Amino acid sequence: MIKAKIINAIGKAYGAQVSQDNELLVITSPYPPLEPAKTRPYRQYLTADGTAGGSNDMGVDGSSTPVDFWIPANGTVDRYVTALNILVGYGTSGQPNQWGDGTALTNGMRLFYLSDHGEIEIHDAIKSNQDMFRLSFDMIPTGWEVRHVNANQDFGYIFSVDITRFGLPYGIKLDAGTTQKLVMTVNDNAGAAADSFDVIAYGFDRFT
Repeated sequence: MIKAKIINAIGKAYGAQVSQDNELLVITSPYPPLEPAKTRPYRQYLTADGTAGGSNDMGVDGSSTPVDFWIPANGTVDRYVTALNILVGYGTSGQPNQWGDGTALTNGMRLFYLSDHGEIEIHDAIKSNQDMFRLSFDMIPTGWEVRHVNANQDFGYIFSVDITRFGLPYGIKLDAGTTQKLVMTVNDNAGAAADSFDVIAYGFDRFT
């Protein structure tokens, strides 16, 4: 039998250990080594000017002049958007084939992102509550809705859209220092049958 030692990066020698199952033990601590963090969480509403303090009330009338709500790329680090959370609130009970608690929209909302390859479509025309369900991959029973979404709306739908399920393992990447952005364009009167309508983007900023 030949005895061997393992040398670490600073030249210190350690004796190798073998378990009762004849497995070489290479890590003696129950946790991985701590390294500098390379990411930070990101959360922001889609707003009319792209800033965190901009208007996030998407219940606007964009039937004559479309209105963009968006989030921008970061100026210095890459941004990844992994999920969207969408709230549609209204006064009386609404069905999936409606928008809010009223008639489905004619033109609806367009969801896309601007990349180096141009505008990439996620959904070209969100016209009804059920379009949101299908976008989020949720199989929700017809009568499902949330009660008392806020002080003014008694009913509402809340949708969670997992961007990684679109074949993007780390979500939508917005390259640092570019004009890339994630956009939802309101092409209809979104506030006619929805007393509240907003979208929150979640993800992370990655440092090099």
